[in-house]
Amino acid sequence: MSFAVYTHNPPMNPALEARYLHLEQTRNRLLDELEGLEEGLLNSAPAEGKWSVNQIIAHLLLTEKQTVYAVQHKVSQPDDLISNSIAREMQSLLLKLALLSGKKFKAPASVATVPATCSLAYLRADWDEVRFSLEDVLTALPVNLMDKCLFRHPYVGPLTIRQTLSFLQDHFDHHLRQIHTIKRALLA
Repeated sequence: MSFAVYTHNPPMNPALEARYLHLEQTRNRLLDELEGLEEGLLNSAPAEGKWSVNQIIAHLLLTEKQTVYAVQHKVSQPDDLISNSIAREMQSLLLKLALLSGKKFKAPASVATVPATCSLAYLRADWDEVRFSLEDVLTALPVNLMDKCLFRHPYVGPLTIRQTLSFLQDHFDHHLRQIHTIKRALLA
């Protein structure tokens, strides 16, 4: 006798799933690494006017939350979408190179306001919810929207879902380097 297993959701596009899983692995690795540190340390700014580790995490969370909301909004209005182009691919590549450069950039106003202090447990729980929403969006994304621009980056403009996931990973990696630098300085 054989049994069939049915799921209510279709599988996620494999290319998106690989990017999503990488995002999840790097996020969970960082949060697990930070979990053993004291909240006071995680909320200590390395210098006047600089963000603490928890503030950087709050910024990453806010960026991702706004990105997911924007994608959900665009998917609900598929008639208003523009297609990808070589120019948009170049803009996406420039964004990647900028984030990999290690240079510091001023955060856009919409994601620059972070709490003075916050708990890592709260940030993790909130981020989990955002990731569940992202997973739902990626799983339900129709194939015909894969090459449509579903997110508008404040500096480089429209991005496809693939480019958006790359941006989220590159943005995370950019701030991961900052977090590691701050953590080393605070533990020294």
